[in-house]
Amino acid sequence: MDLRKSPPIRVHFRSVSAGGQLDGEGTIMDLSAEGCQVHSDSRVQTVTGLELWFFLPDHDRPIRVQVAEVRWTRGRTFGLEFLSMRAEDRERLGRVLQDQAFGPRA
Repeated sequence: MDLRKSPPIRVHFRSVSAGGQLDGEGTIMDLSAEGCQVHSDSRVQTVTGLELWFFLPDHDRPIRVQVAEVRWTRGRTFGLEFLSMRAEDRERLGRVLQDQAFGPRA
């Protein structure tokens, strides 16, 4: 059962994570305001206090999630809940979700 408040948007963004045993790169496969699904080259375990950066096409700066938590794992794929983000990054995430769902605004 998906407990997110907003539906996920299918994406393909490169990500970098740091924290616990989860230092490495991955690909964000779906994204919502509350979290994301990541596919990684390595298996992961439940981690609290993970930091995540994801890179948007045609943007110089990644979006940074200061604190995320692994909520589930399935092989090399895992789900993250975003627990803490700066307001600026949260606003950028909202714009990205809107652009991905409805196309870029004029």
